[in-house]
Amino acid sequence: MSLFGTLFGKNAAPKQEPEAPKGPGAPVSFFPDGVNMSDWDQVFSACLGKMYTAQHAFLDLVRGEEGWYIDFEKGALTLGKQEFRVQFLGSESYASNSWLWGWENINNFPNSVLGQAQIARTYGQTWGLEPLMHPQCELNGTFNGHNFSMVVCGALAEDRCYYRCPTAGGQGAAFVALCDMPKELFAPVDGITFINSVSQCIQQFYLDHKIFVEAFLRWNKTPFDWSGDILTAHFDADVAVEFEQAGENYRTKNLSQTVKP
Repeated sequence: MSLFGTLFGKNAAPKQEPEAPKGPGAPVSFFPDGVNMSDWDQVFSACLGKMYTAQHAFLDLVRGEEGWYIDFEKGALTLGKQEFRVQFLGSESYASNSWLWGWENINNFPNSVLGQAQIARTYGQTWGLEPLMHPQCELNGTFNGHNFSMVVCGALAEDRCYYRCPTAGGQGAAFVALCDMPKELFAPVDGITFINSVSQCIQQFYLDHKIFVEAFLRWNKTPFDWSGDILTAHFDADVAVEFEQAGENYRTKNLSQTVKP
């Protein structure tokens, strides 16, 4: 049995060339050329810059709001005085230490709130990205509700954030995609914010740094150029990122800003 057969339980084979949905569920276009869409580390690395930025902007949007309530029949999350349309992605159980995708739908939620999870499964099958294909897996530092939500909202939609809803008694959490979010949450960041975000992400997550940085800049619509393993991003002050190979991935060797004369 493969590693993912062990991690995810059912060793199901992907469907033959499923038709990928068009429209809001279609992948966005900021992934660098050559990303292996069947490689979880590469796909997650490409999504992180966008989602790290959007999630921090969302937290600022709802800061100070007290109390939350989710209505899955209505497909709505209320945070204080604000209401957001949601899609159910999946849930973590700390009793079984497992993640369960929403499309398995053991809660009998209406189909109207399962569309984003179904899109995730379809693209998992299309790409051969096993973590999106199997209904259940063991929780760990790589496969968990936060990381799954970042890939689904980052790679398969343009206007999604996500929210973690703890269950009663602290025995788990439901993760939902927040739909039709304000465009300002996805506004480009400046050079200082970019440097700070990169520095924080490469310390917190296991990544291919080269894919992460280039995808972040592509999503941010920041021009850049390459000279060997050095990428220079053209903000008001240029930011240079030097990479070195570490095993199968690349890591950041040096990150610096140059003030233009």
